[in-house]
Amino acid sequence: MKRSEAGRAVSDAEWADLQAKRSTGLVWAVATTGIHCRDGCGGRPLRKNLRVMPSRAAAEAAGFRACLRCGGGPE
Repeated sequence: MKRSEAGRAVSDAEWADLQAKRSTGLVWAVATTGIHCRDGCGGRPLRKNLRVMPSRAAAEAAGFRACLRCGGGPE
């Protein structure tokens, strides 16, 4: 499976939460860079490149690595 096919697309409400740095409990995976981030990370990926993952383990199983900036998200 390609990273761009892993997880699911970001909804409008989730995108608004991410922009406002509100806690969602989700893991944000960036298909173009191959990293996954947690809520509040200072990175600013484009929405079209984001995939929503239910957990850090799911993101890593899909081939994403933890973000060096934020640590990658909840366990």
